[in-house]
Amino acid sequence: MEPLNIGIMQIEVYNKEESPLHQIVKKLIYRKILDLEPYNFNYIYEGSNGLGKKIYGNFSNTYDADKQYSYYNESKRKEIRENMKWGDVETNTIIEYIHNDRDNQDQEYTYTSFGQGKRADTYIPLKPYKDKIFMEYSFYLDGLKIIPDITLMDYNGKPETVIEILYTSLPKAEKLIKYIESNLNVIFVFANKAILNLSTDMACRRSYFRFPIREAWLKDTPIKEKISRAVNILLEKKLEDDEYITSKTICKNTQYDPNNKWKKDRMDIGLKFKTNKEEKERDISHDMILMKETSCLIRLLRFMKKHTQENKMIIPEFKTDRRYER
Repeated sequence: MEPLNIGIMQIEVYNKEESPLHQIVKKLIYRKILDLEPYNFNYIYEGSNGLGKKIYGNFSNTYDADKQYSYYNESKRKEIRENMKWGDVETNTIIEYIHNDRDNQDQEYTYTSFGQGKRADTYIPLKPYKDKIFMEYSFYLDGLKIIPDITLMDYNGKPETVIEILYTSLPKAEKLIKYIESNLNVIFVFANKAILNLSTDMACRRSYFRFPIREAWLKDTPIKEKISRAVNILLEKKLEDDEYITSKTICKNTQYDPNNKWKKDRMDIGLKFKTNKEEKERDISHDMILMKETSCLIRLLRFMKKHTQENKMIIPEFKTDRRYER
């Protein structure tokens, strides 16, 4: 395949609104999506539910009749992948296969040496994005003005997917709640965690489509799961690079006591969570005692409790301690 054209990136310095690192990560992800092509996601394994046979035909077998690795078949498969175009029957078949598996992938973390956390092709609809991707695109979401770092449009020119690049600050509660209640696919990337892999990944054309996504949800991900992942974003600084939260429990703050004059003015709500690296539940009640009701974390936890009470639904990943009632 012919190499992609070299692109020029312009970065502003001394910009109080956006750091150079934030700009670089945003523009690298923007360019990666803008240049998206079938070759980035059409690598199909032989055993993918018969999909390999549909795509590669007689060249789908990894081994020849003598049970020796077939370099000829491999070269033919690569040739087929390199020549796929948008709109081809084979390309549409692969997109349908990936789309049908999105709900399963939405529930998984796939930590690898690339550290993507969650798969890009799960949350970004696979299609050409010429004239359908924008940086700093402004629109209103249920009355609130939203300016995501990157916005991807559907075929009707309406926002479909938004990407937020996080570095020096986190989203406010109002914005997170609007995202949670919307019909948008939402992706969060931490700039300092993504820059190394993105910068090396963008050196040449790749046979995969990925970038380091820390948290994300689909438009039809259950709302309680969306809230849970939004809370994960706020707890990011308490985690190691390859650590992620496996369960959370809203509880009565262990540092709060309405009958104690020294403790009665403390925040009454607390949070415990477990991660993939420790079996014991971590209690962060002490870190929350001086938080105000306007705190983003407190507002999301209140929002979670309200939603749970209104819908009478509990999921294992995020539950409420029934001993705590406000």
